[in-house]
Amino acid sequence: AGAGAAAVPSWASRAEAFDVAARASPGNATAALYRALIERRLDEAQHRDGRRLGALMIEPVLHGASGMLLVDPLFQHLLAAACRARGVPVIFDEVFVGIYRLGPCSAASILQIRPDIACYAKLLTGGVVPMSVTLASEEVFGEFLGEHKQDSLLHGHSYTAHPVGCQAALTALEAYRHAPNWDAARGCVADCWDERRVDELSHLPAVAGVRALGTVCAIELQEPAGGGGGYMSTASARVVARLRAQGVYVRPLGNVVYLMCSPMAPRAACDRLLRITMQTLREP
Repeated sequence: AGAGAAAVPSWASRAEAFDVAARASPGNATAALYRALIERRLDEAQHRDGRRLGALMIEPVLHGASGMLLVDPLFQHLLAAACRARGVPVIFDEVFVGIYRLGPCSAASILQIRPDIACYAKLLTGGVVPMSVTLASEEVFGEFLGEHKQDSLLHGHSYTAHPVGCQAALTALEAYRHAPNWDAARGCVADCWDERRVDELSHLPAVAGVRALGTVCAIELQEPAGGGGGYMSTASARVVARLRAQGVYVRPLGNVVYLMCSPMAPRAACDRLLRITMQTLREP
């Protein structure tokens, strides 16, 4: 790096990297850089064309359809805190990451930020039937209370609280607390992927990087020479086909393929998936 360039942060463990409270301290260089960037961008957004920021909406920690991109929890923590300090409501899209997908019931606990509004679905019912839920703080909820219809938040409610969905959600939420990987002390689903195997996987020549968290293991493949990379890449096509031939159904996101198990999956099943994936990636 050139003179004056900021050092790239590194941590001894994920626990250290995810310790948002410690890393957000005033003396932390990374936190200072994040704060300066966030404040500058918020100022630019609010002053451009006289616009007013309506809300901050983020997918916490892991951006799913973007390629399973892992976002530094400290950045999102500071971004949400800065928006809240300006009176901007904070909305979490937890449709994918919520309900024990990343380990805890809500990714908000990783960021240590309580959102004003949060949306959940998918694992809410264990994928049996479609249903979603939107939660709001008392303050937000109170804004739509009044004597007149125009005070209300009018919305479509075709699938709101349908009995089958509600029962499926109750059953799923109770079942997760008895999952094979349930960590009663922390009240979350422990990581489903063996750390040693994930490390070994990350060092394969065909692999550019691995992001394993909770029930998700995303593998970024090396892009062939001349490939553009990103979401439009076809680098994963051959790997996906080979895995499907062995009964492992991964989804490609450009040059990223990912394994995603149920919170109810036993560790042995996840080990098997990793083993087959590693064998496949070793093949020429």
